[in-house]
This record gives sequence, C-alpha cells and structure tokens, in this order.
Amino acid sequence: MWPRSFFSETTRRERVAWWCLGILLTAQVLVYGLDVADGTAAGLLHNVLYLIPGLLVAGVAGRAARPVRTAWAFLSAGQIAYACGNLYWWLYVRDLEPEPLITPADLLWSTFYPCFGIGLVLLLRDRLPRVSAPAWLDGVIAASAVTSLVSVPVLAAVEPAPHSTTLGVVVNAAYPIADIAVIGCLLGAWALCGWRRDRVLGLLIAGMALFAGADTVSMVLLWEGVHVPVGVDLTWIVGLCLLSLAARQPVGRAERRRPSLWLSTAVPAVLAVSCLGLLLWAALTEHDVAPVGSVLAGTAITAAIVRMMASVRTAEALGAARRQARTDELTGLANRRFFVERLERELDRPHASLAVAYVDLDRFKEVNDSFGHDVGDTLLRLVGARMRESLGTEVLLARLGGDEFGLIVPGTGRERAAEVVAGVLRTLREPFVLPEVDLHVDASIGIAICPDDGTDRSTLLRRADVAMYAAKTGHGGGPVFATGLDDHARARLTMLEELRTGLDRGELVLHYQPKVTVDAAARVIGVEALVRWQHPERGLIYPDAFLYTAESADLMGRITAVVLDLACRQSRRWHDEGLPVSVAVNLSVSDLRDPGFPEQVGALLRRHGLPPEALELEVTESVLMTDADNALQSLGRLRDMGLRLAVDDYGTGYSSLSYLQVLPVDDLKLDRAFVSRCGVDPRSAAIVHSTVQLAHSLGMQIIAEGVEDADIFERLRGYGCDLAQGYGIARPQDAATTTAWLLDREIAYRAAV
Repeated sequence: MWPRSFFSETTRRERVAWWCLGILLTAQVLVYGLDVADGTAAGLLHNVLYLIPGLLVAGVAGRAARPVRTAWAFLSAGQIAYACGNLYWWLYVRDLEPEPLITPADLLWSTFYPCFGIGLVLLLRDRLPRVSAPAWLDGVIAASAVTSLVSVPVLAAVEPAPHSTTLGVVVNAAYPIADIAVIGCLLGAWALCGWRRDRVLGLLIAGMALFAGADTVSMVLLWEGVHVPVGVDLTWIVGLCLLSLAARQPVGRAERRRPSLWLSTAVPAVLAVSCLGLLLWAALTEHDVAPVGSVLAGTAITAAIVRMMASVRTAEALGAARRQARTDELTGLANRRFFVERLERELDRPHASLAVAYVDLDRFKEVNDSFGHDVGDTLLRLVGARMRESLGTEVLLARLGGDEFGLIVPGTGRERAAEVVAGVLRTLREPFVLPEVDLHVDASIGIAICPDDGTDRSTLLRRADVAMYAAKTGHGGGPVFATGLDDHARARLTMLEELRTGLDRGELVLHYQPKVTVDAAARVIGVEALVRWQHPERGLIYPDAFLYTAESADLMGRITAVVLDLACRQSRRWHDEGLPVSVAVNLSVSDLRDPGFPEQVGALLRRHGLPPEALELEVTESVLMTDADNALQSLGRLRDMGLRLAVDDYGTGYSSLSYLQVLPVDDLKLDRAFVSRCGVDPRSAAIVHSTVQLAHSLGMQIIAEGVEDADIFERLRGYGCDLAQGYGIARPQDAATTTAWLLDREIAYRAAV
C-alpha cells in the first residue's frame, strides 16, 4: 500500500482517477490472464490504461506553478502522444503480417522522448537555479557511465530480422537506447541535486527503467517475429504510472541540507571505476564494445579525473580559508575565533584544568598617537613574535584585537600560570628596537583559573577581563588573579564592562536643567545637559556612580562624543520649534588632551546645522589644573570657533586667580556649596557677592548653581548675579518634559511682554 505522503495534496477528482486506473489495471490482468473477453474489449481497455497516466499528469500541470507547470505539461504531452501511438498501432498495425518495423505510430512514440527531456530540463532549472562545477561533473559522470554500461548488453541483443531495413533497425533500436540515455540523464540530475534523497527523481528513474526493460524485450521479440506478451504491455503501463506518480510529489527547490558525503564520493567513483573496468575488459578479451559505449565510458572516466582534481583544489582552498579565518592577519598568531574554539575544546574535557590570561599593552595608544599606526603595527608584530618565543608549545597565544592578547595554559593551576605570565612580562620589558625609536613595553595581565573562577567559557573570559582591568587601574606592576579580587573591585569592573556594552547599545540619555536670567522676567537662556545611564536592569544611574570608573578606563572620550551628539540633536529640535536655547556640556581631561577635539566639535555643529552659540562647553578647575598647557590651547581653539566656555564648580578647586587672568572663558559657575548657604551664612554670602563682582570685573558672567528657593533667587538678584539654575527653578528632566516646560515658560514670557 502506498504511503499517504505519496498522494499529498491530491484532489478528490485525482483520487477517483487513481482508483479507476487501479481497477482498470486489475481488469486488464484478468482479461489477459483468464481470457474472459474478446480482443476488441481487451484492446480498448488496454488503450484506456495507456491514456489515463498522461491525463493525470496533465491535471497536475494545470494546477502547478510555473515553471513546474510547464515541465509537467511537457511530460503529460509526451505520455498522451505515447498513448495515441499505441492506439494507432492497435487499430491499424497489430493485424499486419509480418508486422512492419516502421509505422506512423513510431512518430508518436518517439515524441515522448523530446517532451520528457524538455520537461526534465525545466524541472531542474526550478529546483537548481545554481549548480556548482563539481555537481555538473557528477552529472556528466553519472549520465555517461550509466548509458555506457547499460548499452553494452542492449546493443549485444540487437540482431535485426531478415526483412528489416537500416532505417527500421535504427528506429527500433532507438527506443531502448533513448530509454538508457534518459535514465543516465536522470542519474545525472540526481548527481546535480547532490545525491540527496529525492522522491521525484526516484520515481522518474524507476519508471524509465521499466520503459528500458520493456523496450529492449519488445525490440528483440519484434526482430524474431514473436508477438509482444502481456507482461511487456503491463510493464509499460506501470512505468507510465510511476512517471505520473512523480508529478504528485511536492516539487520545490532542492533541499539546503548538506548532501551525503559518502554518496557524493562513492557513487561517481564506482561509476568511473566500472567504466574503466569495461574498457579493460574489452581490451583484454575478444569482446567488442560499441564505439558509442567506448566514447561514453571514456567521457565518464575523464570527467571523474577532472572531478578529482577539482576536489583536491577545493580541499586546499577550504583549508587555506579555514587557516585564514582563524589567524590574525597582522601578527600571524591565532585570532579571537580560534582562541574561543580552543578554549571550548579544553573545557569539554573531563575534569578540565586550565588558566586563561588577558594581556593588554600599557600606553599603546600613546605609541600610535606619537609615532603613527605603522610603528604601532610593527610593535604589535614584534610583541607577538617575542611572546610566542617565550611560551611553550602547549600554551596557545592569540591576538584578540587591538593591543590585547590572550593565553590559554592547559592543565595548570595558579602557581604555574603565575610563572608563565611572569615570563611574558620579563620578555616584554626588554627594549624593542624600532626604526624611529627604542621602546620599553609593559603590560597589564589578568588571569582566571578553571575551575576556581568558573567552568564555562563566558565566565572565565569575563573574569579574566575584569582582572586585567584591575591590573591596569591598580598599577601594581604584576598580574592580577580573578580569584583575588574583592567584591567591590568585582562590582566596579563588572559595571565598567556593562558601561562599554551600554555605550555600544546607546543606553546613555540626557536630562536637562534650565538656566534663567536673575531678574523679574527669569527668562530661560539655556540648559545644562546632564548625562544619565539608562541601565536595562538597574534603571536610571546617575553620573557620580560611573563617570570616575569611566575616566580611569579611558572611556570619557567616547562618553563625551555621545553626550555632544545627543545635545546637538536636541538643540536642533528646539531651534526648529522656535526655542533657541543653548545647551551646556561638561568636558573631561581626556577631551582637552585630544588635539583633534576642537575639529570634532566643529564637525558636529556643521552636521546638525547649528551656530556656535548653540553650544556651551564647561570645564572644572581640576580639569584645568591637571594639564594646564593642553587645556589652555584646546580652549583657545574652541573660543576662536565662537563657542561659549565656562568654568564649572568654581570655588571648590584650586581657585587660582592667575588662571582666571589667562583663561579664555566667558562664564564662572559658582558652586552650590556657597549659593545654597548664602541666606544663612554671612561668609557664604560674602563669597557669592565678591565672586559676582570679580567675574564682572573680568568681563565674565556669573552663573549661580544650587538655587533652592525664591529667597536665594532674590538675594542673587540683589548681588547682581547674571544667571541661575537649581531645584528651586526646575529639576533636571528628560527631553520631552523639558521641552514642555520651555514651551510653557516661553508662552508665559511672551504674554507678559
């Protein structure tokens, strides 16, 4: 009984047709076997059986999608032509004695083969839009070899009848030869599909195999003057049924899963060896092989040789690609991908024991900035080579990216790992001779031990990375083990890694606190942008919880770039809404040390179409004093570009009057520690009052921070303070809330005016 899937998606009419075909086929067997009907009834039944498979395929073709519809339409046309040829033979040829070798029925029968071939080509075009060269070679091997091998016994059976003509011999011999060629093409198609299991091709091959057998027997019996028995007719009919059943299978693109490696190698090899054996058998014995068989066998062998050469080249290319995919291009060491794969293999072993170390070169960025990236690349190559020489063959050394390297020391514990990395540090501290300079290199190394610090890849790598950053920030000069970190250090360094990820994901947001004029109108003239970290698990994190750690890890440059971009985007929106307020952004030490920072700010303003006065930059006194020369130079360039500059938290740092004399700044922001107490502390009030006068005498504006209530605001007004900000005016809010607040204040101001 056929499996249900063989008749998938069969319509009700088609099921009825299949049942009728089965009943008629059974009736045909009974008619011939029991001789219970006359020749006319049996013949009519016989021809109906030939016609139904073609009609079934025609029905499938009508409902299929192009080009599958066209493919099955050609197959249907071939089968119907075959049935019509059989009907003509039964009506006009079967009673002739002797039976002629060539009749008009041969034209109809022969139509089946070109129709089948066109249909097969269309079917393959839909299933295999792209075919590789090895697949084509497999197709040539399969088609040539099968046709050659099967043609030998078929052609050996060719013995024309005495009354035959050359044309008659050619026509009658063409049927089994065409069947064999079609089978070879089907096997070639199977090869093109990667020798995967394919129900459609399997049914087509089985159907054509029955055709080949029936045509061969029919040819031999015809030349011997013997009538074709019932079994041969039934074989043709069953073959047509199998071809029709192939049309019922789902026909789509070839499966994407990989073909069987055994089949894709063994089948072409067996076919090629069989053809070689055929030629050797013909050469060493007195048996002759037809020229066409020899040519086809030679074609199969040649294609197999080419296929083998192509396979060797493909294997070499794959090996080279695999090596390149796992090798760092600059240093020739293993790359991160190979490092991770090796670590996973080591961890898969029972009772795994190993050490993972991260090695990060200290001050490598300074080398790049001072001498250029070419010198930096040369240094990385020398470092990689020297580290490789200092390590044993059992230790894997990989370049993970930038100036960061990784070590995997299998089968070791804490003491052995400490010895290995100590050797690495010793060899790195010897000077490196470069074309422009001799450099001494130091490194920060973090180590995680399996199983003490974790037993899975992600945990070990994360803890080794945390330990490496602890070594970099601790400046202790030696490696740091993840096991020795206290909870506070772990939490701080874990937060650092989360901050790196947060920067990549765009988790930083800005809140804005307005600044107003200290007068009766209290008009908003600007806002200060205050960074917040919108942590996906811990919620909103304020800057005092992460900025210090970010500064120590050299992340402030990235944070400032993000803050400036967000601030300029929002300022552009406010300008478009008729709110031309300036936005103030705080700078860090690393910003003022970067010689390209002024150009970055200018490019950002141009990108967002903002005038220089739309942005104000603030620096603290501690930043100014850390690197005064570079700070003054950078601030001067920014001031020349038209940007407004301010000293933030004035009064809490060094408060050097000599720097106020030379600083190119426009505003002094008096710290809240003085402003918030000026109503209750006479000394604080005196400091505020005198600082206002000092700023005015230097041509600067004074901005008071920490204005908590109306009383302080009025006192500042009496002192002549220019601008104020604080919770008494407005708390820092997100962009949407601040925008609504600004619009309300602007409406109220215009109404008052």
